[in-house]
Amino acid sequence: MDKQKAVWDRLWSQEVSYQWDTLSQAIFETICSSIDGVQGKGILEAGSGTGKISLKLAMENANVTLVDYSEKALENSQLAFRKASCEGEFVLSDIRRLQTVEKHYDLTWNAGVLEHFNFDEKVIILKEMARATKEGGTIIIMTPYSKCLPYRVGKAYAEKHGTWMYGIEEPVTSLKEEFAQSGITLLSERDIGFVNSLDFLDFIPNVQPLKDKIHEWYTELTESEKSAFPGYLLVSVGRVEK
Repeated sequence: MDKQKAVWDRLWSQEVSYQWDTLSQAIFETICSSIDGVQGKGILEAGSGTGKISLKLAMENANVTLVDYSEKALENSQLAFRKASCEGEFVLSDIRRLQTVEKHYDLTWNAGVLEHFNFDEKVIILKEMARATKEGGTIIIMTPYSKCLPYRVGKAYAEKHGTWMYGIEEPVTSLKEEFAQSGITLLSERDIGFVNSLDFLDFIPNVQPLKDKIHEWYTELTESEKSAFPGYLLVSVGRVEK
């Protein structure tokens, strides 16, 4: 059995929160800004986890498909969609072998997924995502950013003390080579979510006063000054060529 799959099956078997937060909003806004409106668009989340962002997209009248290889994850998502009276398509599939229609989606995306795979697997996944996306369509990948200090510090502490629960996770500096190998044109890369990265410091005991001070300091910076401190997620945006 895939060890990483076992990690997610265990996590998704616990209580899952669908509470909207600032990171969810940042991811949602990133998706919306990448295409000319989401209403009526076909959007595939390849490695959907909770499916919280896809649910929000469905509420905005996007036609969403959620793919995950954890049956429990999809069960959670289906329940959340039913409670919200929203429609979606749910596909139980390994994203390394996507069981979806080819050249069908306007946008294919994921967040917090590719960092759990090695280089060759990343390329395979990106090729599968491109195969599912329309020519001229958009690919968005959001992965933990290697230059984000609070995330790296919290993760390192948790791994050292045996409290890291997300399995193998390697942050990235760029997905330039992976996009090139998969035949997707990389359009841009930027980072988001510095404040959200502070949550990873929670692995360290008695850290809340420090978190509060960092947050207070950061919010008082100018936008130019904030740009010197990378956020939690690297956003890589690409296009599937015609």
